[in-house]
Amino acid sequence: MNDQRSSLLVSLNNVEFQKDYHYFITCQLESEGEKRRTDISACVSNPVFTASTFVIPLRQYRIDYGERIHFAAFVVMDRTENELGIKDLDNKGQARLLGECILDMGPITAALQDIGGTGVRQSLKFTRISGEKEVTVGRFIVNLKLVGEQVIPVTNQLDIKPLEKEDIFHELPKSDPFFEFSWRVRVDIRSATDLPLNRVNPSGLPTTFVEVGWTLYDNASPDDFGLYLTNFVENNRHPLWNSQFLIQNPQKMTEKDGFIYICIKDKYVTEPIETIYIPIFPLRAFVPMNLELVSQRAEYEAKPKYFVSLTLEVPNTESFVDALTDVVVHNVHYDPLPYTQRMFLMMTLNEYHPQSTPFVQADLTGPQNLAKIIQDNSQEVNACFISTIMKIPPYQTDQTYKAVAVFTLPKSYLEKKILFFIAGRDDSIPCNHAMPNGVAGVSSLAEDTLKKVLFARDKKGAFLPVMWKKDSKLYPVFSTTKCMLELACFNLEDQKNIQISEGMKQLEGQEGGIRTQTPVDTIADYMGVKMSGKMGNNEKWSFLAKELSQKQEIIHRMIKEIDDKTESLKVTATEIVDLRRQIKLLQSENSILRKRLNHDEQLEVQSIVAKEIALMSTEELRQKILKLAAAYRDERIRTEDLQKALKQSQKDISQARQIEHDFEIMTKKYADATKKIVIMQQEVQKTQIYKETIKKQEKVIQKLERLIESTLKDTQKARGFQLELEKLKTENLNLQNQLKGKTNSGGENVEALKLEIAKLERVIADLQNQLNLKKPQTVMDADWENEKAEFEIKLYKAHARIEALQEELTENAKNYAKEIAQLKLVVAEKQAMLDTLTLGI
Repeated sequence: MNDQRSSLLVSLNNVEFQKDYHYFITCQLESEGEKRRTDISACVSNPVFTASTFVIPLRQYRIDYGERIHFAAFVVMDRTENELGIKDLDNKGQARLLGECILDMGPITAALQDIGGTGVRQSLKFTRISGEKEVTVGRFIVNLKLVGEQVIPVTNQLDIKPLEKEDIFHELPKSDPFFEFSWRVRVDIRSATDLPLNRVNPSGLPTTFVEVGWTLYDNASPDDFGLYLTNFVENNRHPLWNSQFLIQNPQKMTEKDGFIYICIKDKYVTEPIETIYIPIFPLRAFVPMNLELVSQRAEYEAKPKYFVSLTLEVPNTESFVDALTDVVVHNVHYDPLPYTQRMFLMMTLNEYHPQSTPFVQADLTGPQNLAKIIQDNSQEVNACFISTIMKIPPYQTDQTYKAVAVFTLPKSYLEKKILFFIAGRDDSIPCNHAMPNGVAGVSSLAEDTLKKVLFARDKKGAFLPVMWKKDSKLYPVFSTTKCMLELACFNLEDQKNIQISEGMKQLEGQEGGIRTQTPVDTIADYMGVKMSGKMGNNEKWSFLAKELSQKQEIIHRMIKEIDDKTESLKVTATEIVDLRRQIKLLQSENSILRKRLNHDEQLEVQSIVAKEIALMSTEELRQKILKLAAAYRDERIRTEDLQKALKQSQKDISQARQIEHDFEIMTKKYADATKKIVIMQQEVQKTQIYKETIKKQEKVIQKLERLIESTLKDTQKARGFQLELEKLKTENLNLQNQLKGKTNSGGENVEALKLEIAKLERVIADLQNQLNLKKPQTVMDADWENEKAEFEIKLYKAHARIEALQEELTENAKNYAKEIAQLKLVVAEKQAMLDTLTLGI
């Protein structure tokens, strides 16, 4: 194998599961350690992944014969949407393995290594072991192909290769500017979901295509010449046709009347899957109808849905100025390319801002219901033109203008505040289809730009920037790139000039060969007649005249034959219609006869049974009745036992589910209780610190109390000594007064009194010394009283704080003890339940 085919391209599509959940799929080559995975889908049963294509490099540029690919499907539980951004969505929820699939590469190695082959397509199933059985939980289709080492996106539009038949990107229909029409309808056949299975195909998947046309009457198909067909989408229940058709009014039908005929068919089934008739009269000109048609032919639980768009275009014949104008998008330039593959380009009027692709849902109960829904939603305020699905970077699907999208509007509509939008695939929006569904960016008003381009002479494109919406879930995908729209605008005269210039270019290419020939030779070549060079001009002209007359006769004969065949075709058509009527009558008669036959067979059986009963004797009849009664009794007992067992199993299943649910709740509660216990333990550890601080404060308070008591005793003693001093002073003064009064009266007792006075003075001195010794030497009496009051206030505050802390500690200890006891009981109960569950398992 050469180095150009050194990687394996693995693509997953048509993934289906049984229930609506969030899914993702992993892919791993057995010889390679790296495991690749898709993104997480929306909550649907048939997910569509954005990253569903993997390029796996091969060792030594070849595939070993015993190589295998492992696929695994995972379901994401406990996932909430619209709460986090796209970057955080992949980390939200719990992934559980749903099923696995192993693809053996040995049998398909030869097909992969075929240089001229297109790859291998396999339909696989996800399975898991339930008990002793293998159960299928999902299915998918994988495409395998050998490619180069990397896939490089095409950036130059001139280097684009022609589109392959299997691609979903198709050319836009060409309009003839020289053809005058009364009305025309632009029909976009986009996609479908949940189509019914094909019972004929071995894979079980349908290969579908769509027929589109115009018919005058309901329940009548158009002729084959007026039908347009889409491409075949093989083996797919969710096809993407992505085709646009331009249906013009018939020459004799100038009024807006009739129906758009849409028929969805399977390639291998004669009966159509669905036939839709959409009336034209309720459509409003230049107001697109983007419809999501819900079928009533449901297979299983999912109903098929069809996504189509219709736009009625009517020229304004009353005004010569307000002609039709084509708004052309030449290209959508990205720098660099974003991490997405497909997009929609939308254009709105009246500055309308859609949040997603606006599809109106309608039930297929009849044309009257569709007409009512179209009339209710045909408002110009909400007009939204949606292009076909584009690749990034887009292909030039319109060959007339070399453009990627074309929108037709009257010239007056350019003043209605036109906006352009870029839409991408947003998996956070729940939907079943695989088309882009979320708006990523919006341009500025294009009114002035389009007018300038329309009236410019050179008709060069103008560039319009696109701003990304920060509130969109697609903002992380597009935020790293810049986008510019290359716009142009052409009226009817410009279209004619473009057609004429293309025709002139073709003639100029053939001009070199034409100039070397004479007119006679040119006409001869055109008629396919060979003439010899020896003939003169007159002979050539006469020869050409004979040939022309002969060809005219042949043409007249052929026209006559065609007229005869058309008459015969009309006769055969009427005969076919009559035969169909006869077939319907015969089918109805056949059904009536079958009913009668069934009734007659029942009567015959009853008569045979009655005859057999009549021929039996009483004893035989009694024995048969007893046997039947015994068999009926046994069967009834057996069914009762089966019903009891079924009910018991259902109860067991419900109990197991309830126990599992309770177990999950209990584990959550257990985790919360553990957190609370940890917090409480931290609080309990803090209480030890509180106790130590309280003990230290108690010691300090005790020391303060002893100091205060000693000071109080000293002050009391000092007050007593002061009182004694005052008494002695008063006695001394009295004695002095008595002494002064008695000095003159007698001198006998003077000496004795002097001695007594000296004694008293010594006593006073001793008392004064004692008082001075007892009195504090550092402060005065007033300062001592103030300090005493301050110490009493501090003592009171300390006592109050100690009492409050003691009460708070005792209350917290009680509460913590109660909560710890309750949590221990809960933990013991949960542990017991866990033990019982483990023993049951």
